Amino acid sequence: MECKPELIEKLSKIEIFSDLDIHNKEHVRLLETVCEILEPVTFTAGEIIIREGDLGDSLYILYEGTVQVRRKTPNEDQFAVANLSDHQNVFFGEVALVDKDTRSASVYALTDCNTLKLDGEKFKELCKNEFELGYYVMYRISQRIAGALRRSNKDLMLLYEALLDEVHGE
Repeated sequence: MECKPELIEKLSKIEIFSDLDIHNKEHVRLLETVCEILEPVTFTAGEIIIREGDLGDSLYILYEGTVQVRRKTPNEDQFAVANLSDHQNVFFGEVALVDKDTRSASVYALTDCNTLKLDGEKFKELCKNEFELGYYVMYRISQRIAGALRRSNKDLMLLYEALLDEVHGE
């Protein structure tokens, strides 16, 4: 993909690349290497970008448009978790850069969307040669996963306490 200055600036605002400073030549070079392996993918309003339960192998950066993140209940009903737009510098599917795993949510295009797809295998290959890039990105992904784990643990404790209250008749 052609690496224009506005794309480099956009990448630097994405959380997983936020440790790379666009005023640092080496960091700009690293962002350019990422840019080279990005694949532009367009989705029309209503299309599914990521489907919950599918095997994930790529991260998507929302370049233009608005999406809705949805999760399934145990009864298979869907509920909206969040609406996100490109000005929020969002990305989804980052676990695919670490490990192929099933998607934990669906992402629907609410408007026509332009995304940038970062293939997990290509990214891992890039990181074999660019250790600094791999360190920064994996550190940020680890922080996100740790935060999600803390929130999940907190939610589990609330559910456990509610169950105990119910069992004890409180």
